[in-house]
Order: sequence, then C-alpha cells, then structure tokens
Amino acid sequence: MPLNVNAVLVFTSYVVIDAGIEMAFICSNPGPGEVSEYTILMTDAELATVTTQAQLRTLVTTKLNRRYRATGIASKLDQFILQSITI
Repeated sequence: MPLNVNAVLVFTSYVVIDAGIEMAFICSNPGPGEVSEYTILMTDAELATVTTQAQLRTLVTTKLNRRYRATGIASKLDQFILQSITI
C-alpha cells in the first residue's frame, strides 16, 4: 500500500555522508501497513543548485514523490509487470 494521500512528512534530521546528505522524515499517519520513517538522499550537486528555501522545498518534495510515490515512473513501469522478454 502506498502512503496515504496528502500524507504529512516532518523533517527530523540529516546526516552528512560521502554521497551527499541523507534527510530523515517521519509521518504520523502513513497508512495501513506503511512505515513511519522515510529518508531521501540529496547529492552535493543537487544541493549546489539550491539558493532559496522555496527551491529546497521543491527539490525535497520532488525527491520524496519519486521515491515513495514513484511519480513519473509508476505509470511507465506498472504496465510492464508480469510481461516477459525474450532475448
């Protein structure tokens, strides 16, 4: 099951690692069977383009949607599930 529609994720912490910044979020009502802790990785290159809070919010929202809702990906891949390929 995916996250509830309009799920609210609260930014709780970050960790600086070699690959970039891991940002942690918690959701108090993620939906049945869903975990309440979520993370995304922001690369140094992605963060280098951010100069305002609005840009950061947009980047974080985009990454969360991609990772946890498969936005822009699911519509392409879901129809491919259970299909076979011969090579």
